[in-house]
Amino acid sequence: MIKGLHGRLALSFIIVTSTILVIASIIIMFEIHYHFDMAKSETSGSHDLNTYNLHLEKAMLESILWTSIGALVPVFIVSYFVAKRLAAPLIQMRHAAERLAKGDWNTRIHMNNSDEISELADSFNDLARQLQNQETLRKNMTADIAHELRTPLATLKSHMEAFEDDVWKPTKERLGSCTEEIDRLIHLVDDLEQLNTMESPEFKLKLEQVDIDLVVTQSIESVQSAFLQKNITLVKGNIHRSKVMVDSERMIQVVMNLLTNALKYTPSGGRVTVTVEKKDQSILLSVIDNGIGMRKETVDRAFERFYREDPSRNRQSGGSGIGLAIVKRLVEAHSGQVWIHSKKDAGTTVYVQLPIFREEETI
Repeated sequence: MIKGLHGRLALSFIIVTSTILVIASIIIMFEIHYHFDMAKSETSGSHDLNTYNLHLEKAMLESILWTSIGALVPVFIVSYFVAKRLAAPLIQMRHAAERLAKGDWNTRIHMNNSDEISELADSFNDLARQLQNQETLRKNMTADIAHELRTPLATLKSHMEAFEDDVWKPTKERLGSCTEEIDRLIHLVDDLEQLNTMESPEFKLKLEQVDIDLVVTQSIESVQSAFLQKNITLVKGNIHRSKVMVDSERMIQVVMNLLTNALKYTPSGGRVTVTVEKKDQSILLSVIDNGIGMRKETVDRAFERFYREDPSRNRQSGGSGIGLAIVKRLVEAHSGQVWIHSKKDAGTTVYVQLPIFREEETI
């Protein structure tokens, strides 16, 4: 079975051309034979060459005429149906593109063939799905941002109204509460700005050869005080000293985000451990906690923007839900992978896999 638009067109033209040649040959043979028989019957018993030549000329002219007519008719018919068949999916795609442009994101093209036009239809369907996903993400993101902004703004508004109505006095503690809400707004805006920067085509890393142990050590030192305040033990476990080609500042940000996330979901008296081991031609960094763990559906969606396990979005139970999205984007920018293994009430382990630096990469 011939597959592909090119093969099908070639086969169609071969069949059409062969049919035309067969029809033309049959007509010519029939006409010549017919007129030769006529010439013989009219010139029987005589040698009138003029009459014979006349009939021969007439035969050739009529043969050419009927051959042309006989060839053109099937050409027109076949060409019409071939063009119609080829144009049908393209017209369908045009109508689908028009519906998609009007916001009908469920538009899809269904074809059962396996040629280039079908591949084009599949590409169109992929584009439609991506646009639909992007539109869903845009709407969700708008709603999430509005929700994240509404809570601190509502708190600030209630505090200001209480101050204005002399219900509350602007004590140090209450002003400090307002400052905390402002800090949360600033932190949210900073996270959004970082994520937007990382997802832009202009985003580039400042890669350099770094010892992964230094990255882990600096990250732990930066968050150590927060762990001490919450009475959580932060341990640097076995660290395989390997060279990696990374943006050290961004990789420290990755580890700090993972440690901060572990801090939020690990109760007082808990333990968080950071380890690094070699795995084939890569290193595997693990941040292990014995905290509250995560449900399976939470693990599957943990790297989505603004996703949080607590639907109430209580600030005491987590952040804005952008930290892990930033982690995923940065790790992938380093040609690495990040994933989570967790079980409810049994702790969480976040894995970051990065390629080991090799000397030939600098040549």
